[in-house]
Amino acid sequence: MAKMYGFKSGGEKPAGAFQMLPAGCYVAGIKNVKIDGEAPDRQIVLRLDIIEGEHTGYFTKRWEHDSQNAGFNQQYQAKYKGDFRIQIPDPENGMRQHPEWDVKSLNNMIWCVESSNPGFHFDGDDAHISQLKGKTVGINVREEKSIINGKICVYTRIMKFENADDVRNGLCRAMPPKDRTGGAAAPAAAPAGFTPVETDELPF
Repeated sequence: MAKMYGFKSGGEKPAGAFQMLPAGCYVAGIKNVKIDGEAPDRQIVLRLDIIEGEHTGYFTKRWEHDSQNAGFNQQYQAKYKGDFRIQIPDPENGMRQHPEWDVKSLNNMIWCVESSNPGFHFDGDDAHISQLKGKTVGINVREEKSIINGKICVYTRIMKFENADDVRNGLCRAMPPKDRTGGAAAPAAAPAGFTPVETDELPF
């Protein structure tokens, strides 16, 4: 009798879930940068990856893992987890309730990039946004908990930028974890024996 196509003696251990990036501060590189949207509602999108330490290349490895899994599940679309968005302040953008936060976030990000790259100066011209590509910056990753698809899930996400030398010298602390479940228990529809699921699936 012919053996089944692809058969391996002893079988093959399942790949399992990709390890969640621990909360903390990391030194990252800006792999790419672009402006997304139309005025007055535009955002700077920075594609980041960790470039120092044991988690170097984490977001690229995670993307490759998720892309492979997406091929087996047509309803799942892989997303690069290392993308970070900064709103571009615009006084004409009536959708923003607190435009002063946008100004502060943008200026804090630029300070972190400039202070992490001595000699680099960004003049604030969005036509030259590509100048940020290839620069080094610190990132602060927070642990969060949400209800996703009826399950309580734990994940981590990039929350803000830091000075890269502060990260290297241990002067940066991870932000406190955030519980977005409202203290809710497992949803009523959950089966008996429900337990929280650790995942990097973000709720957006």
